[in-house]
Amino acid sequence: MPISTRKTNADAHPGRIVLDSQSTRRTKRQIEDDRNRAEEAAIAEREETEANHRSVITTIAEIEDAIQENEEQLLMNTTRPDLRPSRPRPKNMMSGGPAGRK
Repeated sequence: MPISTRKTNADAHPGRIVLDSQSTRRTKRQIEDDRNRAEEAAIAEREETEANHRSVITTIAEIEDAIQENEEQLLMNTTRPDLRPSRPRPKNMMSGGPAGRK
């Protein structure tokens, strides 16, 4: 009895499952391009992070300058109480409340 292939398996390729699961090899040029793209993305991310950091530092510096200017104004006005902005006193200080009693 001669060995022959069944009609249903005539066009079947049993090794295709293995071939399809393997990844295709990349050329040197593709590897180099991928590496360059990754380096450029890392550089761009680093620059963006540095720019964000600089803006945060600038904002903090502006806030600190405003605080210092406010403190200098208060120090200048302490010698002349008539120039100080008047602040309402807390109720417990004015009426001899719990903070005023001893």
